[in-house]
Amino acid sequence: MSDKKSVLALACAPVLLVVLIFVAVLGGGGANSAKATSFKGHVLGGTDLKREAVPEWAYQPLLAAAKTCLEITAPILAAQDETESNWNPNAYNAGSQATGLSQFIPSTWAAWGMDGDGDGKADPRNPADAIPSQAAYMCHLIDFVKGDSGLNGEIVDLALAAYNAGPGNVQKFGGIPPFQETTNYVTKIRALAGTKYSNPKPVAPGAAGVVIQKANEHVGKTMYSWGGGTLDGPGGGMSPDEGVIGFDCSSLVRYAYYQGTGHVITLPRVAQAQYDATKSHPVAVDEIQPGDLLFWGVVGDLRHVALAIGGNRMIEAPQSGQSITESDLRLGGDFAGATRVFGGPLDPSTRA
Repeated sequence: MSDKKSVLALACAPVLLVVLIFVAVLGGGGANSAKATSFKGHVLGGTDLKREAVPEWAYQPLLAAAKTCLEITAPILAAQDETESNWNPNAYNAGSQATGLSQFIPSTWAAWGMDGDGDGKADPRNPADAIPSQAAYMCHLIDFVKGDSGLNGEIVDLALAAYNAGPGNVQKFGGIPPFQETTNYVTKIRALAGTKYSNPKPVAPGAAGVVIQKANEHVGKTMYSWGGGTLDGPGGGMSPDEGVIGFDCSSLVRYAYYQGTGHVITLPRVAQAQYDATKSHPVAVDEIQPGDLLFWGVVGDLRHVALAIGGNRMIEAPQSGQSITESDLRLGGDFAGATRVFGGPLDPSTRA
């Protein structure tokens, strides 16, 4: 299990990617062997905005702004506004001079601010102006990352990182910059977008079998690679697994769920974030079902995750130098608990 109290221990810890070194994106935010990759789902949720989760004055502007480009959905925009200003249209940062709901700095507002409500004035403190401007700028950043073949990571993650740290830093580091603020920013928005602000899409009963199948296809064939793995398959890792094409623990689970549910469920990138997104559905040890997520470490600093497959067995990406493995459940030591994704796309007739 990848909890050597060293570099390997961080393989599935919160930090995004370094590209990755990080938080959500040092568990590896989506490192991939070549280019930025798009994704069609969102952290655990669909693209429908949960109306009751946002201020009523923001609901229609968010829906309209989400039509600007395919990748930037209303839940992503809503999660971004909570993270930027906690829904305060008059928020102001004296240091950066970032202003308004979406926290535009003056130079960016000058380039992207628009008069969304037609009152003749583009005002970052006016949500009717800020929200469409936010979407327009985010979609510009999507195009920016798509146009740079040297970037590693998922397109939306990279665009969010560029919004926070600037496009220049994303280019400089070849992906999500290893700044704590930026990696936390991307991780938080992804988690909020898929849980608080998103209405989950239904998944057919028994879908856990397909999820498990996707993970099982790599047992004994694909290597552990810290920071490696994408939603679409194995990917290049980072030191000490630089050059190793494979998965780390959380990217394997994430890949299996994404592919196994037909791109409906996109878990967060790292173990702690996966726990945070599913902890509302805890599972007792004697109730573990195929498809449940198993976690090790200390809650708040979870460093390993595996996929329960039934028969008291699990599939995991263990640690550097080992391949993806099927093994007995380990429920002692620093086992922290199990969760069920959305109450489960699982077949209740089967038990681990």
